[in-house]
Amino acid sequence: MKKITFLAALAAASLTLLSSCGAPRQMVNTTPQFQGPAVQSPFGPTFEVPCAQYDTDEYFAATGIATGPHTRMDVLQTAALTNAQNIVRQKMQHAYKGAIDDYSNYIGTNAGTDADIKVERAGTQIINEIINDTQARCQQFSGVDDKGNVTCYIGIQISKKETADKISDFVSQDEELRVRFQEFDFRKRMEENFKNFKEEE
Repeated sequence: MKKITFLAALAAASLTLLSSCGAPRQMVNTTPQFQGPAVQSPFGPTFEVPCAQYDTDEYFAATGIATGPHTRMDVLQTAALTNAQNIVRQKMQHAYKGAIDDYSNYIGTNAGTDADIKVERAGTQIINEIINDTQARCQQFSGVDDKGNVTCYIGIQISKKETADKISDFVSQDEELRVRFQEFDFRKRMEENFKNFKEEE
Protein backbone atom coordinates (compact mmCIF):
# COMPACT_ATOMS: atom_id res chain seq x y z
CA MET A 1 0.00 0.00 0.00
CA LYS A 2 2.85 2.35 0.87
CA LYS A 3 4.49 1.51 -2.45
CA ILE A 4 1.33 2.44 -4.41
CA THR A 5 0.98 5.72 -2.48
CA PHE A 6 4.63 6.57 -3.14
CA LEU A 7 4.24 5.86 -6.88
CA ALA A 8 1.10 7.99 -7.07
CA ALA A 9 2.86 10.90 -5.36
CA LEU A 10 5.85 10.54 -7.69
CA ALA A 11 3.59 10.55 -10.76
CA ALA A 12 1.78 13.67 -9.56
CA ALA A 13 5.08 15.47 -8.95
CA SER A 14 6.36 14.48 -12.41
CA LEU A 15 3.16 15.75 -14.05
CA THR A 16 3.46 19.10 -12.25
CA LEU A 17 7.10 19.46 -13.26
CA LEU A 18 6.39 18.67 -16.92
CA SER A 19 3.47 21.08 -17.11
CA SER A 20 5.49 23.90 -15.54
CA CYS A 21 8.40 23.32 -17.95
CA GLY A 22 6.11 23.46 -20.96
CA ALA A 23 4.19 26.52 -19.79
CA PRO A 24 5.25 29.91 -21.16
CA ARG A 25 7.20 32.01 -18.66
CA GLN A 26 5.70 35.30 -17.51
CA MET A 27 8.18 38.12 -18.21
CA VAL A 28 8.54 40.59 -15.38
CA ASN A 29 9.05 44.21 -16.41
CA THR A 30 11.40 45.73 -13.86
CA THR A 31 11.31 49.16 -15.49
CA PRO A 32 9.16 51.54 -13.41
CA GLN A 33 6.00 52.84 -15.04
CA PHE A 34 6.40 56.29 -13.41
CA GLN A 35 2.80 56.78 -12.55
CA GLY A 36 3.64 57.73 -8.99
CA PRO A 37 1.20 57.87 -6.12
CA ALA A 38 -2.33 58.83 -7.04
CA VAL A 39 -3.57 62.10 -5.59
CA GLN A 40 -7.29 62.53 -5.14
CA SER A 41 -8.89 65.64 -6.62
CA PRO A 42 -12.46 66.67 -7.48
CA PHE A 43 -11.74 65.54 -11.05
CA GLY A 44 -10.43 62.09 -10.10
CA PRO A 45 -6.95 60.74 -9.28
CA THR A 46 -3.96 62.57 -10.73
CA PHE A 47 -0.37 61.37 -11.05
CA GLU A 48 2.95 63.15 -10.71
CA VAL A 49 4.79 63.41 -14.03
CA PRO A 50 8.38 62.12 -13.91
CA CYS A 51 11.09 64.82 -14.13
CA ALA A 52 8.48 67.43 -13.24
CA GLN A 53 10.17 70.84 -13.27
CA TYR A 54 8.38 73.98 -12.11
CA ASP A 55 9.22 77.67 -12.33
CA THR A 56 10.90 79.12 -9.25
CA ASP A 57 12.35 82.48 -8.29
CA GLU A 58 15.66 81.38 -9.83
CA TYR A 59 14.64 79.26 -12.83
CA PHE A 60 12.33 78.99 -15.80
CA ALA A 61 11.53 75.29 -16.08
CA ALA A 62 9.55 72.75 -18.10
CA THR A 63 9.09 69.04 -18.72
CA GLY A 64 8.98 67.68 -22.26
CA ILE A 65 7.25 64.40 -23.13
CA ALA A 66 7.51 62.17 -26.21
CA THR A 67 6.08 58.70 -26.83
CA GLY A 68 7.12 56.21 -29.48
CA PRO A 69 8.74 52.83 -30.25
CA HIS A 70 11.28 51.65 -27.68
CA THR A 71 13.66 50.96 -30.57
CA ARG A 72 13.91 54.71 -31.27
CA MET A 73 14.79 56.05 -27.83
CA ASP A 74 17.34 58.44 -29.33
CA VAL A 75 14.61 60.10 -31.39
CA LEU A 76 12.31 60.26 -28.37
CA GLN A 77 15.03 61.95 -26.31
CA THR A 78 15.47 64.64 -28.95
CA ALA A 79 11.71 65.15 -29.31
CA ALA A 80 11.15 65.39 -25.54
CA LEU A 81 14.01 67.89 -25.14
CA THR A 82 12.66 69.98 -28.02
CA ASN A 83 9.20 69.98 -26.43
CA ALA A 84 10.65 71.16 -23.11
CA GLN A 85 12.68 73.87 -24.85
CA ASN A 86 9.62 75.14 -26.73
CA ILE A 87 7.61 75.36 -23.51
CA VAL A 88 10.38 77.32 -21.76
CA ARG A 89 10.87 79.55 -24.81
CA GLN A 90 7.23 80.65 -24.71
CA LYS A 91 7.42 81.40 -21.00
CA MET A 92 10.70 83.33 -21.30
CA GLN A 93 9.48 85.42 -24.23
CA HIS A 94 6.24 86.19 -22.40
CA ALA A 95 8.13 87.26 -19.29
CA TYR A 96 10.61 89.29 -21.35
CA LYS A 97 7.88 91.15 -23.27
CA GLY A 98 6.28 91.94 -19.93
CA ALA A 99 9.61 93.28 -18.63
CA ILE A 100 9.99 95.63 -21.61
CA ASP A 101 6.43 96.92 -21.26
CA ASP A 102 6.92 97.34 -17.53
CA TYR A 103 10.11 99.34 -18.06
CA SER A 104 8.45 101.55 -20.70
CA ASN A 105 5.65 102.33 -18.26
CA TYR A 106 8.23 103.04 -15.54
CA ILE A 107 10.08 105.66 -17.58
CA GLY A 108 6.82 107.15 -18.83
CA THR A 109 6.95 106.42 -22.57
CA ASN A 110 4.64 104.41 -24.74
CA ALA A 111 5.65 100.83 -25.37
CA GLY A 112 6.26 99.82 -28.97
CA THR A 113 8.87 102.38 -30.02
CA ASP A 114 11.62 101.44 -32.46
CA ALA A 115 14.02 100.98 -29.54
CA ASP A 116 11.52 98.73 -27.77
CA ILE A 117 11.18 96.59 -30.89
CA LYS A 118 14.95 96.44 -31.31
CA VAL A 119 15.59 95.37 -27.70
CA GLU A 120 12.74 92.86 -27.91
CA ARG A 121 14.24 91.26 -31.03
CA ALA A 122 17.69 91.20 -29.47
CA GLY A 123 16.30 89.59 -26.32
CA THR A 124 14.46 86.97 -28.36
CA GLN A 125 17.68 86.10 -30.17
CA ILE A 126 19.59 85.78 -26.90
CA ILE A 127 16.80 83.68 -25.37
CA ASN A 128 16.92 81.32 -28.36
CA GLU A 129 20.70 80.96 -28.04
CA ILE A 130 20.40 80.15 -24.34
CA ILE A 131 17.64 77.60 -24.96
CA ASN A 132 19.50 75.91 -27.81
CA ASP A 133 22.40 75.23 -25.43
CA THR A 134 20.14 73.79 -22.75
CA GLN A 135 20.80 70.22 -21.61
CA ALA A 136 18.46 67.85 -19.80
CA ARG A 137 18.47 68.25 -16.04
CA CYS A 138 16.42 65.07 -15.60
CA GLN A 139 15.57 62.23 -17.97
CA GLN A 140 13.44 59.13 -17.44
CA PHE A 141 11.74 56.49 -19.57
CA SER A 142 8.55 54.62 -18.78
CA GLY A 143 8.33 50.86 -19.16
CA VAL A 144 7.53 49.30 -22.53
CA ASP A 145 3.77 49.02 -23.04
CA ASP A 146 1.95 46.19 -24.80
CA LYS A 147 2.42 47.97 -28.16
CA GLY A 148 6.17 48.25 -27.74
CA ASN A 149 6.10 51.98 -26.99
CA VAL A 150 7.82 53.95 -24.25
CA THR A 151 7.42 57.49 -23.02
CA CYS A 152 10.42 59.75 -22.50
CA TYR A 153 10.31 62.56 -19.93
CA ILE A 154 12.94 65.32 -19.91
CA GLY A 155 13.06 68.21 -17.47
CA ILE A 156 15.07 71.40 -18.00
CA GLN A 157 15.83 74.56 -16.04
CA ILE A 158 17.19 77.91 -17.25
CA SER A 159 18.58 80.56 -14.93
CA LYS A 160 16.48 83.71 -14.84
CA LYS A 161 19.41 85.84 -13.67
CA GLU A 162 21.74 84.53 -16.37
CA THR A 163 19.14 85.36 -19.01
CA ALA A 164 18.56 88.87 -17.62
CA ASP A 165 22.31 89.50 -17.41
CA LYS A 166 22.99 88.45 -21.01
CA ILE A 167 20.18 90.63 -22.35
CA SER A 168 21.26 93.60 -20.21
CA ASP A 169 24.88 93.18 -21.34
CA PHE A 170 23.73 93.39 -24.95
CA VAL A 171 21.67 96.52 -24.28
CA SER A 172 24.60 98.21 -22.53
CA GLN A 173 26.83 97.62 -25.58
CA ASP A 174 24.43 99.32 -28.02
CA GLU A 175 24.65 103.13 -27.94
CA GLU A 176 21.05 103.72 -29.03
CA LEU A 177 19.63 101.21 -26.58
CA ARG A 178 21.90 102.39 -23.77
CA VAL A 179 20.30 105.83 -23.98
CA ARG A 180 16.76 104.42 -24.09
CA PHE A 181 17.26 101.67 -21.53
CA GLN A 182 19.29 102.83 -18.54
CA GLU A 183 21.22 99.66 -17.85
CA PHE A 184 20.99 99.51 -14.06
CA ASP A 185 17.25 100.20 -13.89
CA PHE A 186 16.49 97.98 -16.86
CA ARG A 187 18.54 95.09 -15.47
CA LYS A 188 16.98 95.44 -12.03
CA ARG A 189 13.42 95.56 -13.34
CA MET A 190 13.95 92.69 -15.75
CA GLU A 191 15.42 90.48 -13.00
CA GLU A 192 12.46 91.35 -10.76
CA ASN A 193 9.95 90.65 -13.54
CA PHE A 194 11.58 87.29 -14.33
CA LYS A 195 11.71 86.37 -10.65
CA ASN A 196 7.99 87.01 -10.22
CA PHE A 197 7.04 85.03 -13.32
CA LYS A 198 5.80 81.59 -12.37
CA GLU A 199 3.49 79.54 -14.52
CA GLU A 200 0.56 78.00 -12.72
CA GLU A 201 1.27 74.36 -11.87
